[in-house]
Amino acid sequence: MTKVRFERGKFAELEQKLGYRFKNKGLLSKALTHSSLKYGATDFERLEFLGDRVLGLVISEYIYLHFPTREGEMARMQSAFVCAQSCYEIGLNINLPDEIQTAGQHLKSNKTVLADAVEALLGAIFIEGGYDEVKKVVNNLWSPLIVNYDEDSMEPKTVLQEITQAETGLIPCYTLIETTGPSHEPEFLVQVQASNQTACAKGKSRKIAETNAAKILLQRRKIGSLE
Repeated sequence: MTKVRFERGKFAELEQKLGYRFKNKGLLSKALTHSSLKYGATDFERLEFLGDRVLGLVISEYIYLHFPTREGEMARMQSAFVCAQSCYEIGLNINLPDEIQTAGQHLKSNKTVLADAVEALLGAIFIEGGYDEVKKVVNNLWSPLIVNYDEDSMEPKTVLQEITQAETGLIPCYTLIETTGPSHEPEFLVQVQASNQTACAKGKSRKIAETNAAKILLQRRKIGSLE
């Protein structure tokens, strides 16, 4: 079945978008066979694991070479580019839902599935072509995200979560401290804890309070990185 698909040039468009042509079509097939199909689980997950690490290295090198900024800002940028959302957007850009093989049609548009598949593809390219080839692919696919990067336009809770996960593997913890004011116009006080730092903020809803707390903590981190 896989052989027929390649004979028809099914993956030619994908390879063109990647900017890389696989010599080993079986390796490409493994990268596109999601772990929901039991027979592809091991290969897909191993390639995904490798691709995640390779992506992190390529992006870190790019930031180091092209952005003369301090470590704190470098970490924020790295977290923004090496995350599930970025990989998901890349997956959509290269029409990956049309190519990936899954146990159910609904999985083809799943954010996590597509993000994992992008990393699996990068892992496969690294195995076959080496670091220089996978770097070309990442620089090509990620360049629009990098060019349009604007930390201030990103949702503060998302930015804080990506940074915290990159640093500790954990997510920020938001705690409701108290609710004050009349029932028709309450005010919420929330504390956020992330990477051994805390911040408190108020808002007219719990969500707004959490967003404000994340903003405060991010601002403190930015100031700290400049000192």
